[in-house]
Amino acid sequence: MNRNKHNNCGVDERDNQLQASETDPSNPSPRTGPKNKFLYEGLAERNVGITEYSTSAPGISGILKHRLSDFQVNEISLDGTIVRLTSQSIPKNEDEDEDEIKDIVDESGLCEQYIEDIDSLVALRSTKQIEINVEGLTKEKRTSIHKFLSFKYGKSISTNTIKNDQEKQCIAINLASIVRDNRQVTWPKSRPEYLHFALHKCNMDTTNVVSILSKQLRVKVNTIKHAGTKDKRGNTTQMISIRKLHASNVAKVHAKNIWTGNYVYKDSTLQLGALKGNRFRIVLRNIKGSDEEVSSAIEMLKLHGFINYYGLQRFGNSIVSPTYSIGKSLASGNYSEAIDNILKPRPMESAFVSDTDRARTAWWDTKDPAEAMKQLSKKNYTIEAKIIRSLAFNGPKSYINAFQIIPRNLVLLYLHSYQSLIWNKIVSRRIQKFGLKPIVGDLIFKDSEWKDKPIEVINCGDVIDETQEEEADLVVAKVPAVVPISEENLSKFTIFDVVYPLPGCDVWYPKNEIGQWYIDLLAEDDLTSEKLSKKNKLFSLKGTYRNIVSKAEDLKWSIYNHDNLDDDLLLSDIETLSNVEPFKSLPNGSFKSLMVEFTLLPSIYATMVVRELTKQDTSAYNQASLCKDLDMKQHIPIPEERTNNYKKIKLDVPTVEN
Repeated sequence: MNRNKHNNCGVDERDNQLQASETDPSNPSPRTGPKNKFLYEGLAERNVGITEYSTSAPGISGILKHRLSDFQVNEISLDGTIVRLTSQSIPKNEDEDEDEIKDIVDESGLCEQYIEDIDSLVALRSTKQIEINVEGLTKEKRTSIHKFLSFKYGKSISTNTIKNDQEKQCIAINLASIVRDNRQVTWPKSRPEYLHFALHKCNMDTTNVVSILSKQLRVKVNTIKHAGTKDKRGNTTQMISIRKLHASNVAKVHAKNIWTGNYVYKDSTLQLGALKGNRFRIVLRNIKGSDEEVSSAIEMLKLHGFINYYGLQRFGNSIVSPTYSIGKSLASGNYSEAIDNILKPRPMESAFVSDTDRARTAWWDTKDPAEAMKQLSKKNYTIEAKIIRSLAFNGPKSYINAFQIIPRNLVLLYLHSYQSLIWNKIVSRRIQKFGLKPIVGDLIFKDSEWKDKPIEVINCGDVIDETQEEEADLVVAKVPAVVPISEENLSKFTIFDVVYPLPGCDVWYPKNEIGQWYIDLLAEDDLTSEKLSKKNKLFSLKGTYRNIVSKAEDLKWSIYNHDNLDDDLLLSDIETLSNVEPFKSLPNGSFKSLMVEFTLLPSIYATMVVRELTKQDTSAYNQASLCKDLDMKQHIPIPEERTNNYKKIKLDVPTVEN
């Protein structure tokens, strides 16, 4: 069976580096203009403070994410269940429940002619009145029309039987003055309110998928809940919940690279952060070394863990305007500088010249939002476009208004990116000077219950849904208590107990010289902990804590030998469900690849596990360079398409492996 029939993601990762996304990944700017021909380096790990390793053991050289299928993530629910897409059937009792509403049909057959008009009426909030001619229809058929429209549109519209100007009987349809949930009337009493289902996606970020579901299901984005965003580049499976929606409706969703199933009704919704962790399956291709050397490296990783850095996804890929530079400006209260950083031209960063690129250039040259807006297409909904339109409407210096118009989660992304940079730098310096042993004054959680809990469910890299902001506020507000290690109890703790703070107004710094390092680093940016507290909660940073070293749990590995570098070695959930035959390792294959499987708590980056194992930079530039070097060494003729792809490294908003 052709695997790509079920999984369109069995493509070269480099084939997906053609489109350079803008600041909002769910609303890409139209690609126009000539292609840039270059190999864009982007941020490297050293640029964001990622410099140290937990051991000096040699690494296993290998290529990460050569194929999108090389990176697979399955969410782990709070009860420890690994979320997998194993069935796409509708619950058996759903047909029985539908009997309660089986009489809601349009017996006249007239409604079908007006559905598009009514949809537009609701979508555009139009004051137009739509009239359905029901002259001569029986009362029963007129009633069936009212019931059908009520079922389909709920209280978003009002319907009344009237006589028109020609004295003919009509049903008048108008937009209701108060729009309410249109599912209240028809929901079966015996069924729990919340539909939960497994979502399997490929090469798509969670927020983009939520937007697609919202449009196809005709529900508000804020009714679609999830426990956390998942990495874009790979195959991922997670749970989604929606209030008062039938599984049969979700099953009809048709979108490329999105599959749903495992439908079940529950009494409660999903909450942001309500997951135990994630199960990863990752392939490293073209590894070097014997099986014994691989085994030794894996055992070292199991024993010593990895430094719990914030990965590159947290910081974007722009050298010109990394997300942490925007965050620093916001934290300093310099909102005009933050706007300039977002709208600064980024030559050589995109594979295509877009209207957003042209708008950035116009802003930079003129500082006139009206001039910049002339470069934008009407369908451009990027963050840059939203900011430019806000400045054009409210005035070129209405900077705070501009940040209030963009999704709050993206403002948090910038701020948390700056915090993460400070954290990475501090941890690297601490390890350089003191190694990987606790020292007096290091911080530990006061209550042991926090030790294995994900306390930082909202990451800079988490492009969390706007609609989950209320839950996000609740989660971020809870900062656990910490205490410093003393001389007396130093021997009781290991490096795995030590936590360091992300700078903020509500955290402790280590009670040793490292605490001063925080103060000094903030001072370099004219900041203090007190200055991180703002009257405007949108820009205020409380801070939180993060273990400086972590472990990958239940770590397993296996070797695949294969003849084609591009062989798909792992099955996705949808392929397994479709009974696709798994890849079988060849006795004498030309290439040797390593599959590692492990579990991480939320907010921990799988790329940092891979980094410790390979002792290689995990940046897209470095991985693409490894691919190119391999092709050159083998004297393989490189197709023009692939050659072009080597020149385009994707500029992407960071998304956490959460």
